[in-house]
Amino acid sequence: MKRTGKPASVILVCLLLAALAAGSITGCKKEEKAEAEKKREIVLWHYWDLPQQRRTLEDLVYDFNHSQEAIRVKTRYIPDADFKKELALGMADNKTPDIALVDSVDFRYFNSMQPFVDLTDEIGELGQYLPAAVQPCTVGGRVLGLPSGLNCTGLFYNAALFEAAGLSVPGTWEEFYEAARILTTDDICGYAQIALQGEESLYAFLPILWSMGGDVDAIDSPESRQAFELLGTMARNGYLGKESISLTGSDLAGQFADGKVAMMFNGIMMADYIREQNNELDFGVTYLPADKDRVSVVGGEIFGVMSGDNEAASIEFLKYISEKDRLASYIDGLGLLAPRQDIMDEQFADDVLMRQCVDIFQTARMREISVEWPRVSAVAADAIDEVIVGGRSVDEILKEAAGAIRDIREGVR
Repeated sequence: MKRTGKPASVILVCLLLAALAAGSITGCKKEEKAEAEKKREIVLWHYWDLPQQRRTLEDLVYDFNHSQEAIRVKTRYIPDADFKKELALGMADNKTPDIALVDSVDFRYFNSMQPFVDLTDEIGELGQYLPAAVQPCTVGGRVLGLPSGLNCTGLFYNAALFEAAGLSVPGTWEEFYEAARILTTDDICGYAQIALQGEESLYAFLPILWSMGGDVDAIDSPESRQAFELLGTMARNGYLGKESISLTGSDLAGQFADGKVAMMFNGIMMADYIREQNNELDFGVTYLPADKDRVSVVGGEIFGVMSGDNEAASIEFLKYISEKDRLASYIDGLGLLAPRQDIMDEQFADDVLMRQCVDIFQTARMREISVEWPRVSAVAADAIDEVIVGGRSVDEILKEAAGAIRDIREGVR
């Protein structure tokens, strides 16, 4: 009979080669595992949804992870609408990230739930940061966070639409109203307001409120009522789209980029996003309208470190991103103004539009920095939403809001 099997020696060689290969693979896996175990992993939560901001953050994290052998940073994006709730629940359940990027006006609220790590003596560069940047994260004279950058509101306008209508950019509220009226068509909204309930809507509305002499703690005063009436009247007449109540800042910027909105108030960081969405759009950013003094609003986010086993590693990452030259290299990519003056002065040297934003920032005013602010802000945002939708009188809406804010201040709610 003819034998068809392989010689025993051949089989033995094959088995040996397979064993060696398996050992090699196992060895590689062990080496990879050992390499991963050598690095301490820290997790950073953030809610930045603009593509250029997310890219810049990921590039920064990548560079840090490859600059040393001890630490590996991982990021987790949580939509803005869910971020506060998830971080608050995490703090309550002791399931927090190692680093959280939070809105500057929310910093003290979260710090009251679970104190952030004191960075005063850990990050030497903090001494060079602007007061507007560090004030929100300063508690008892100690700096508990690292500002990522500064933002402010500006008036975005479609220059082509203004030119076609023979209009100048509005400088007063009357001119603003008239421009919105003239530019409103079946296809174009003269003005759109961020009004999705939350901090963003108040951030866009505060310049109107403040410039007319109003304030959230006097939300039912004649001056405050005038600001709300402006929105209500524009909404009733169709110059302000009621769909605004469902728009976030980036949603609105997208509609502006599509040419569906003639004017909006939004954070200056939206400028690059609009360019990315429509690089042929002719638009400008300028000071917000005012009948007296110009006023904008300071914005920005702060990195806070949570106490625990990874706080030293987290601080190392913040030291890395706060170095002057490195900060200068990436801050423009975030679309933000540098939190230190020496870098801000050199920003956007070849970008006329963004240099204008640096000037607008000089008119920006700080929002309230307190533990109560997130709740006060939510009440005011609800009032904005209801005024735009209509259904009740502005007086009735503001009277109810004033009572709710008083209760918060007095600790009743």
